[in-house]
Amino acid sequence: MAINVPLGVGAIAVGAFIEHRRRRRDLSIDEVGFLRMIATSVSAGSTLRSAVRGGDHKIVAPRTRRLCDAGASMAKVGRSLESALAHNGATFAAVCSLSEITGASLAPTLHVLADRATDVADLNRHRKVATAQARFSALVVGLAPLAVTAGLIVVRGVPGDGSTVAVASMVLGASMQIIGVAVVFVLASRSVL
Repeated sequence: MAINVPLGVGAIAVGAFIEHRRRRRDLSIDEVGFLRMIATSVSAGSTLRSAVRGGDHKIVAPRTRRLCDAGASMAKVGRSLESALAHNGATFAAVCSLSEITGASLAPTLHVLADRATDVADLNRHRKVATAQARFSALVVGLAPLAVTAGLIVVRGVPGDGSTVAVASMVLGASMQIIGVAVVFVLASRSVL
C-alpha cells in the first residue's frame, strides 16, 4: 500500500504534465485554424466582425462574442483576442483596430498572419523534435555506460582490490556522466521555451 501512493501521485503528475504540453501544442494549431478561418471568411465577403462572431472556434471566448454582438469597436474585439493568439495577438489587434479606420481589404493581411502562424508552429515542431533527439542521445550516451558499469559491479564486484581509489574514481566518473546528462536536459528544455 505504501508503494502504491507515491506511484499513484507520480502517475497523476505525469498525466497532468502531458495534458499541459498537449494544450500548449493545441494553442498554436488553434491559432493557425482561427486565422485561416477568419481570412477565408473575409475573402468571401464577410466583415471582420461577422467572421470573428460567426466562426465556431474555441479561441473566440464568450466575452469576444458579446463584444461583437454589442457592436463594440473592432479595437476592443482585437484586444480581447490578443492573449488567445500567442504569436500574432498584437498584430491581429492592430489589424482589427485599423480595419475600422481604413476600411481597406484585410484578406491579404489575414492570410499573411495565418501563414506566419503556420511557420511558427512548424518551427516549434522542428525545435521540439531536435531537442527530443538531443535528450535521447544524452540518455543513450550518458546512461548506457552507467548501466553497463553497474551491471559489471553487480556481476564481478568492484574492480581491483576494492580500494578507496578504485571506488572514488568510479563514483567521480559516474557523477560526471550524470552531470553531463543533466546539462544536456537543461539546455534542451530551455531551447523549447
